[in-house]
Amino acid sequence: MPARRINTNQIDLQIQDTAHPGQAIIFLHFSGANLMMWSRAVPYFQEDYRVILVDLRGHGRSDRPESGYHMDDMARDVLGIMDQLHLEQAHIIGSSLGAEVGLSMAASYPQRVLSLVCDGALSSESGPYGTWDGSEAEFEAHVTGRLAKMRANPEKTFPSVDALLASRREIFAPIGWWNETVAAMERYGAYQISDNRYVGGLRKAALVDYMTHYFHYRFEEVYPRVQCPLLLVAEEEIEDEREAAAMAGLCALAAQGEIRRIPGWQHPYGWLLDPEAICREILDFLPK
Repeated sequence: MPARRINTNQIDLQIQDTAHPGQAIIFLHFSGANLMMWSRAVPYFQEDYRVILVDLRGHGRSDRPESGYHMDDMARDVLGIMDQLHLEQAHIIGSSLGAEVGLSMAASYPQRVLSLVCDGALSSESGPYGTWDGSEAEFEAHVTGRLAKMRANPEKTFPSVDALLASRREIFAPIGWWNETVAAMERYGAYQISDNRYVGGLRKAALVDYMTHYFHYRFEEVYPRVQCPLLLVAEEEIEDEREAAAMAGLCALAAQGEIRRIPGWQHPYGWLLDPEAICREILDFLPK
């Protein structure tokens, strides 16, 4: 797919764009991933839609500022991409972080979003639609501890891209989450920080900035403002009853929300392993 860089909000973002004459679909990846994660999904959409893949700020080959990782900031980035492409409207498909950004776009710029697919952002961390089972004070202590640990941990670096890939393979191969697509995504996202040091995914400062906001996202404030058709993707069975109830409750807050359960779905790496079932569900969902 043709690649280009787009300047918006004082940063350059990397995209790929098929420039198909049909309606546009913008794909937004999960945290730590990049636009390469969609390579197995693209063939299901490229004949009928204009496919646009985005490296969100801090990821892939986009610029990597240390701040600006609130979902609303990144939604403005994607809106800037649409403006630069002279694109009035688009469907949004987002996974995890990408789903959060898509929710922000659909809520804040409803006239620009034709439909939204969320693989993730199905529950808050706390509150009435959250998964935290404890007091608010306990939750805040938990957040403070998590962020302090993240700040104290040294950033993990590697002497080469191959060493980075070997480390990732060691993590993902035992659970069946390693293949050539995952390897290509990791190689594409490797970032050189000095002559012989590389990092992958989000850099430490950016990750801390993102998580500082994420812990306090209250999706019940966002879902009611989503007016476009909304699809929430979930596993066939969700063992955590609290999470399942949160997802159902949030979906009910949206004007046109529905949940579709994908047998055997593995969030979020299913996109890189076998996305056929989810892609066919999405094609069935998209407004004709």
